[in-house]
Amino acid sequence: MTRRFLGRRSGVVLTLLTLVAALALTGLTSPVQARTSAGKVPQDAAFQIATFNILGSQHTLGPGGYGPGALRAAITSRLIERKGLDLVGMQEVQADQLEVLRTDLDGFDIWPGDRLGPSGLRLQIAWRTSKFELLETGTITTTFDHQMRPIPWVRLLNRKSQRQLYVVDVHNSPRGQEHDRDKATRHEIRLVDELRATHKAVFLIGDMNEHDEVFCSVVGRTDLVAANGGTATSADDCQPPTGWLHIDWIFGGGPLTFSDYGWEDGASVRAASDHDLVHATVTLPARGDGA
Repeated sequence: MTRRFLGRRSGVVLTLLTLVAALALTGLTSPVQARTSAGKVPQDAAFQIATFNILGSQHTLGPGGYGPGALRAAITSRLIERKGLDLVGMQEVQADQLEVLRTDLDGFDIWPGDRLGPSGLRLQIAWRTSKFELLETGTITTTFDHQMRPIPWVRLLNRKSQRQLYVVDVHNSPRGQEHDRDKATRHEIRLVDELRATHKAVFLIGDMNEHDEVFCSVVGRTDLVAANGGTATSADDCQPPTGWLHIDWIFGGGPLTFSDYGWEDGASVRAASDHDLVHATVTLPARGDGA
């Protein structure tokens, strides 16, 4: 009898201990799971943004001072990695160059790739996946060199700051095609206004084939600023940045700051393209409640 009683009591004690242990474990693990599912606490984040016209393969098919497009795309990939760039808008990309970029840019995603068809190959946006997550893509259409061409944009999540941002990559018509260039700029400004209405950061980058005029148009008609400075209260009242003005621009607006603007024109860049590699540091403040 005593042994049977002790056996029952031991069973009850063991059951209670098991329940207590289970409750204790539940109490310990739930907060950890909640923190994990919510992700890391947002922090201020810095990254390197750049624009680079990589000189399309068709421009170097014949004799000249530049190598084949695929070879130069490999040089471009090494430049991006060596310079520690995180977000790059590229222009004049062609199919053989895209294939190399996809293969050589380890740790990067590229959009649109070949998803927009042949006319959509020329403009590509690449980002480091350890720093950004793709959320959305889109396009507008403008005229470039007498052809209708999609202008790609992406909405990305910066993992460290938990801020979302838009990137628009453009290439406007060259030389004497002023009418088409101005019309394209107006379409791009309209897109910028629509994207900025979300209160997220917006970057407009690319080969705009203009110096001071495009600065005055973009900064004078939007709340974007140029990475290399300058001021504008309107398109007619503007002070472009001092120093050498490229036709390759980095503009941005919203919760961000620019610093360390510069460009590369050394031997590797000249082996890859007839354009400079233009870049800047971007700092995003940590996303707060309601941001």
